[in-house]
Amino acid sequence: MQIYIEYVIADNMAVNLALIYAASITLRRKFCRIRAFLSSSLGTAFAVVMPLWDIKALFIAKIALCLIMCAVMHKHKDAKSYFKCVAVFLLYTFLAGGVCVAVLGANDGFIALRNPNGYTPAVVAAACALCMFTAKKVVGYITLAKRERKYMTDVKLVVAGAEVACKGYWDSGNRLFYKGVLPVVVSGADFAHKIPNLDKAEKVDGIKVSTVTGARTISGFIADKLLVSDDGREKEYDNVVIGIGERDFKGFSLLLNCDL
Repeated sequence: MQIYIEYVIADNMAVNLALIYAASITLRRKFCRIRAFLSSSLGTAFAVVMPLWDIKALFIAKIALCLIMCAVMHKHKDAKSYFKCVAVFLLYTFLAGGVCVAVLGANDGFIALRNPNGYTPAVVAAACALCMFTAKKVVGYITLAKRERKYMTDVKLVVAGAEVACKGYWDSGNRLFYKGVLPVVVSGADFAHKIPNLDKAEKVDGIKVSTVTGARTISGFIADKLLVSDDGREKEYDNVVIGIGERDFKGFSLLLNCDL
């Protein structure tokens, strides 16, 4: 079998750097170019000399290489941080390898431009792109989960004697006050239409809202009670001003005011 070393180096450097970058995104760690290059170079060097060795335990050798690459690519504050990096890096490694195998196995003529090692630039690019896409999705999911756990809470809103349960979000940016005195909780536009007895509630107008897009006023109403869950207990707020927002909220219904 004839092997062209320039293709081996180019393919492996590209994939290794993509895997390291994807792992850095997921782990929310700084992508150090020098460390990434050194780590990627180690993986590439192994790929270059691997065909020259008679390695019986190839899988074990690759796992050992992964451990070394993960030790180089980031500074780790403890063992937990290190092994988390190893787990994420292995995940993306298998993901990228799976893309290459699946695409090439499904269609050998995937693209006319093919290097002598059997891999195509398009397949390598697809594997890298999938790793990046997955990394960003994972980070988005983790961010949302952390936000929900830290800032989301269960809320009960009582309007004209009728109660409705929903999710509230503590927003440090919500500094709205009605007439400069009463803190305002903002309701999503969609949730406001679902509140029972809303037509019986006392209406308020002229709630001033200032955002990066400009200043405007919104209308709202006064709720009898707002019950907010706090470590298994409920905090009760009476006669709360609820402003009706102009847009829907994703994942929650009420934007709570931190000055409640």
